[in-house]
Amino acid sequence: MTMKIKDLFSKKSFKYGSYSIIITAVVIAVIILVNILLGMSNLPKWLRFDITQNKMFSISQQSIDLVKNLEKEVEIFILAPESSYSYLPVTEALDQYVVHGNGKVIGPRYVDLDKDPTFISKNFDPDRVSGISAGDIIVRCGSNIRVLSNHDFMEIAYDYYGGAHVTGLKIEQAFTSAIKSVTSDEANTVYFVSGHGEYRSDDLSQIKSALSLNNYDIKDTTLTGPVPEDADILFFPSPTADLLGSELENLLVYLEKGGDAIFLFDVQNSLQDLPNFNEVFSRYNLQLNYDLVHEFTQANYLKENWMIRPMVYMSDVTKNLNPDQLFIYLPMCRSVSVLNVEKQNLEISILFGTTDDSTSIDLNSGMQRFGSFHLGALADLEIGGTTHSRIALIGNCTFITDEFMSELGSNGSRYILSMLNWMQDRKDEIMILAKSLAQPPLNMSQQSRIFVFILLIAVIPLIIIGAGLFVWIRRKNL
Repeated sequence: MTMKIKDLFSKKSFKYGSYSIIITAVVIAVIILVNILLGMSNLPKWLRFDITQNKMFSISQQSIDLVKNLEKEVEIFILAPESSYSYLPVTEALDQYVVHGNGKVIGPRYVDLDKDPTFISKNFDPDRVSGISAGDIIVRCGSNIRVLSNHDFMEIAYDYYGGAHVTGLKIEQAFTSAIKSVTSDEANTVYFVSGHGEYRSDDLSQIKSALSLNNYDIKDTTLTGPVPEDADILFFPSPTADLLGSELENLLVYLEKGGDAIFLFDVQNSLQDLPNFNEVFSRYNLQLNYDLVHEFTQANYLKENWMIRPMVYMSDVTKNLNPDQLFIYLPMCRSVSVLNVEKQNLEISILFGTTDDSTSIDLNSGMQRFGSFHLGALADLEIGGTTHSRIALIGNCTFITDEFMSELGSNGSRYILSMLNWMQDRKDEIMILAKSLAQPPLNMSQQSRIFVFILLIAVIPLIIIGAGLFVWIRRKNL
């Protein structure tokens, strides 16, 4: 009996069979171990890898460079219990900021406001965090803070029936701009001007949010008095009435001191051609026309020839943008003209335009003109030495309204942001695009399809069959 057992263990079939069992067991053990490690919530952050196509859970090199070079500590507070906060893209992104922050990015610290209701009043100025709610995130550096809500992390589009759909994530944009904002000694202030029939704040919440997320303070003002001293840029969102005499004087005083402004005008329903506004523009050799532009080159309009996809000209504003990807549509445009007057220390750049196959109809006389038209222009006026006054004049404002951007995308806000950066000489500003949640189609050439077909139908099955036959023959000869 002992000899039979000994002979059994000495057979080649047992020997090779044992090897197979051991190898199989090792492979299974490795797979189990890897799954356990990947499922651990406390897995070291530096061991995590992002294999998503658009790096959904990673931050760009721009953001990495920002936090690597921080000189001040930044604290991050999530106002929710850790056990109930399950927004994975946010927590994974925060981990990346902490990993690359060289100890300067601290957190996130989870705070349960139900258990610690006085946390906000004890740690922050209540006036600066008004309207805060559970689930919000606070980014703090010293006394500077920025509050982020879930809305700041999402790019939202609305369908025909008014249903909301999340089309992209702005998590990195939100956190990088918040960190840059709280660590900066000062932020530029943009004043939205009202009093002339401009759009209401409720119509422009997306553009205001985009500017705020990129380290601009947003305030409102009128021109009934002097322009506020802290105003870096005035923003006119589609005035429909002209400036009063005193308002014109206040605006000119501001611009002559080196102030900057963005003027966006839609096509008007009234017969008023806004002469006082044009008095301002004439100082920069520009003129706003009282007309309606149509585009007849099919590639340059959407469905209707008044929904123009403009030609984007190279300028200091557009040089860091890619118009082929960041295309915009301008609905119901009026044209902008460059006056033929020689002025020193003035530089004009065309921003948007039409093709030669376009027309302009004067809304007063009905006269029709043919040829290419300017839809937007930039002017840089040097005012003694190094002081500059810069303006942007565009014959459309609808393209940055909430309703329009919800339907056709928010690329317009990126052009506005680039204009502001140009006006304030922000040459090193970080511009981060939202990460799309759309699943791109798999496009394959005919040759690739044939290759994949042969690979799946013939090559791989033959390899498997061949390997099986090889093992079978070897075992048969044992």
